[in-house]
Amino acid sequence: MRITLRQLMIFKAICTERQISKAAKLMHMSTPAVSMALKELESSLGCRLFERAGGGLDLNAHGKIILPYANEMLSKGNELEKLFNFSEDGVKGCLVIGSSKTVGNYVLSRKIPLFKDKYPDVKIKLIIENSLVIEKMVSEKEIDLGFIDAKPASRNLICEQWMQDKLCIVSGCSHPAAAQECSNHFLSEQLWIFDHESSLSHIRAVQLLKSLNVYVRNDICMSTIGAIKRAIGTGTGLSVLPYVAIKEELERGELCLIDLKGWDYKRTYWSIQRESDQLSLQSSSFLKFLNNAS
Repeated sequence: MRITLRQLMIFKAICTERQISKAAKLMHMSTPAVSMALKELESSLGCRLFERAGGGLDLNAHGKIILPYANEMLSKGNELEKLFNFSEDGVKGCLVIGSSKTVGNYVLSRKIPLFKDKYPDVKIKLIIENSLVIEKMVSEKEIDLGFIDAKPASRNLICEQWMQDKLCIVSGCSHPAAAQECSNHFLSEQLWIFDHESSLSHIRAVQLLKSLNVYVRNDICMSTIGAIKRAIGTGTGLSVLPYVAIKEELERGELCLIDLKGWDYKRTYWSIQRESDQLSLQSSSFLKFLNNAS
């Protein structure tokens, strides 16, 4: 049996994209070459790894067994490369960072170019997903570092408080709530605009409002903070958003903070890494850079 890291990388690409053609594009290979590599891997293992389902390829029982081994072997290969990646300042190689949407879009997207300017030999990739997905990706060795907005539940992760922000009730400046002191009843009757229904930020916002006797009866869900800000900027609807995401709009007078008696809630962001792995020089340098820059 002869299995190569290249075959495992292609296997992972097919897992992610669910189509041979899309995996080929991701790997910068031809579709026949990806198909051939998969056939060679399946031949070496003596079993099929995917089944067709819902217009794509899904892992079968054998594929699900192989996946954690593939992650482990690819991770070890990356570690080996990192051992011999040195530049004049000692920091070189690849760094894959995962982040929840808020800190990814409003903090890390600005910090990473500055880090790259300081360490030009580091190749950086930022993946933005919800906190649960990022936690899973760190746990399964798909990314090096994660930054999330909820303390992780996985036992194989080390987490540290990284940043704290405040949650704000916010509206467009033409909304009636921006010009008056708001009662619980008044706020309960308003339209609210939140992140998608299953998100932690949506669930948390509704619970916090309920704790102060504000009951959300009418709401709209949108999948990005940018869309939510543009929606409430029309003067219709309220939202609960982290301060870091609305700071610039508040300074420009495009959005307004709504005062609700008793509202004083913080949001903690956590950095996460695998407990079993020693941080690479790239990862430790990035964490040090963030701490010094904040």
